Amino acid sequence: MIDDDPEFGEDDFDEGPSKSQLKREALAVRDLGSELAALGAAERARIPLPDDVVDAINELNRTTQNGARKRQLGWLAKRLRKIDIEPIDAALESIRQAARANTQTLHLVERWRDRLLGDDGDAKSALTEFLDKYPHADRQQLRQLQRSAMKEKSQTKSPKSARLLFKAVRDAVNHQAESGQ
Repeated sequence: MIDDDPEFGEDDFDEGPSKSQLKREALAVRDLGSELAALGAAERARIPLPDDVVDAINELNRTTQNGARKRQLGWLAKRLRKIDIEPIDAALESIRQAARANTQTLHLVERWRDRLLGDDGDAKSALTEFLDKYPHADRQQLRQLQRSAMKEKSQTKSPKSARLLFKAVRDAVNHQAESGQ
């Protein structure tokens, strides 16, 4: 057994992270810097960042040449390694969750719009189902938009009413989500 061998001492094994692990961590911080630079100004404002990191991100976004961008990204990563990135990761995760929730809502609205336009079968029963699920929705407006959108669809007109139907469905779904029902 190695533990019993007198040639192997405790000094022979390094307790620190491996070189590969250090490299993975450095790349993760660099990726974090890229992700921060890709955010819009409003989203970035919601993240607790020191001024020097904000300046480095702004400089990275102003830089256009590839070599210079790479150096600036390295500089940003160096600034990020000197601070605690846990709050930054938490804020980014909340932004990601909000984006995922928004995407799910849009998919739900698209499915309802398609059903209301008769893509999956009976449009009247789809309208009844929608109004049962979202009772605060404007019944008359939805019926009118549904009728207009189906007429436009059959006449191959531009889908103005379908867009308006989408907006009305989105408003109803968002209203219910906001009210917590």
